[in-house]
Amino acid sequence: MKIPFIFISVVIAVIWVRYATKKSDKSMQKSREEFWNKEHTANTTRKADISNLNYIQIPLDKLPMEDQHNPAIDKYRDIIQDLSGKKILNLTGISNTDLKLKYGIGNLSNLSEYDNNYTILVRSLQKWAEALYNNSLLDEAIQVLEFSLESNTDIVKSYRLLSQIYVEINTSYKIENTINHLTTNDVNIYNKEELVEELNLVMTS
Repeated sequence: MKIPFIFISVVIAVIWVRYATKKSDKSMQKSREEFWNKEHTANTTRKADISNLNYIQIPLDKLPMEDQHNPAIDKYRDIIQDLSGKKILNLTGISNTDLKLKYGIGNLSNLSEYDNNYTILVRSLQKWAEALYNNSLLDEAIQVLEFSLESNTDIVKSYRLLSQIYVEINTSYKIENTINHLTTNDVNIYNKEELVEELNLVMTS
């Protein structure tokens, strides 16, 4: 008696699913073991000196710090001014485990604080630039956005707005500097290649 082809196919499919599931379970278990071994090592790493890390300095003398008598603008100016007295580190994309491995668990709290300051910095710079732009203060918005880029911001809107302003004031050739910054620096942006292509189109259109 011939065994139906469909039956054979089902049996093969079941065997394959069991094999794939078993293989996946082993892989997941191995990953978990590697993670916890790494975490254990991280939690026993001695505290390192973090005084000479690449802290971000806010150049208040190069930013539009004058009072604009506009709450939407001055609010973010004040946030940046307050941040200038704090330590700021761009730790985007680095896990807590890796931070502990490199600098020790004793530094994790401080490093998390400095990284949070960075998040506040780049978000506030973007909001500040938007407020300046919306009030036709284009030169001031450029100052803010160019510093944001120097800080390797991961906020795509900042790159787009700066490029838009360059076009509006007939200096679209400067977009090339933005593109070069993205391609030659360690800027942690999702789909960075797509952003570079977008900016190239803006520059050449």
